[in-house]
Amino acid sequence: MLWRLALLLCLFGIGMTDAQAVDGVTNQQISFTSNDGSVLAGTLTLPAGTIEKVPALVLLQGSGPTNRDGNQPPVMRTDLLRQIAEGLALKGIATLRYDKRGMHANAGGLPGSDKYASYFDWDRFVDDAYAAYAFLRAQPGVDLHKTGLFGHSEGGMIALDLSNRLQAGEKPAALILAATAGRRLDVIVREQLTRQLGALKPNERRAFLAENDRTVQAIQTTGKVPEKLLPALNGLYPPYSGPFWQAQLKLDPADLVQRYAGPVLLIQGDADIQISSERDALALDRALQQRSNDDHAMIVLPRTSHNLKPLQGDKDPGYEGEIDPQLTGRIATWLLSKMVP
Repeated sequence: MLWRLALLLCLFGIGMTDAQAVDGVTNQQISFTSNDGSVLAGTLTLPAGTIEKVPALVLLQGSGPTNRDGNQPPVMRTDLLRQIAEGLALKGIATLRYDKRGMHANAGGLPGSDKYASYFDWDRFVDDAYAAYAFLRAQPGVDLHKTGLFGHSEGGMIALDLSNRLQAGEKPAALILAATAGRRLDVIVREQLTRQLGALKPNERRAFLAENDRTVQAIQTTGKVPEKLLPALNGLYPPYSGPFWQAQLKLDPADLVQRYAGPVLLIQGDADIQISSERDALALDRALQQRSNDDHAMIVLPRTSHNLKPLQGDKDPGYEGEIDPQLTGRIATWLLSKMVP
């Protein structure tokens, strides 16, 4: 990938509006250019009034049409990444978060549907993360030697993939993986489907899972989604998504995290029904322990959802509300202790 070109483009092709400072936090609306020429809009959040260069993180959101703040309007509003960005700014840490390609503020760049397969390829999303990372490191108020990646859910997989592709001088100073898979994607998807199909009769459930297995096998082999799918699988495997799925299905997060040499913080809610605190977070934890010079920590949050929100009751899906303010404090304390000169 031509990441050097992406760096030049983001340095010379940026746009920036007036900054807005509220309660010690400065938000700047920015744009940067990815490797394929896509212009992506985002928000640079800085500690207000700082003079010295500060540590920084790129915040990478989860799967689906999720915007820079961690929302999927009008269905789901978590404000997870906005809350993290503003909480960390109060602790002296800058962040950059952005809308995904072809979505939200970037919807104007969406190509025709005949180009979706290439436009939404997995490598494009990794390229976008790199362009954001290069843009952030180039900011005058950011210490490029103290810049890392924060990935939530699928964003954690992008962070892991990117960190293993970068050259030594570019590698992130730290990784923070929140609600990130520790097992291969096909295993997790099958597990999620099994749980969602609980109301079906056993033979119906087996037939549905067998169809999912057939689809996954075809994508792994050919890079294409089979033409005939069960209607219930169309949303999970859109026709254009073959290259995206094929690339992601090859990734082993435990292997990727073990190969990253820097400090890692794992964050996991124990009430997460998408990513398991036992089967995923502990898989990453075990892999990290195998590193020769391991430096990692894990935070397990009690009664906390996939979106890092404390549950208010048994029926609370854990989308809304504020994250525990102590969490951003713990993240900041860990990060500042690792990003030493």
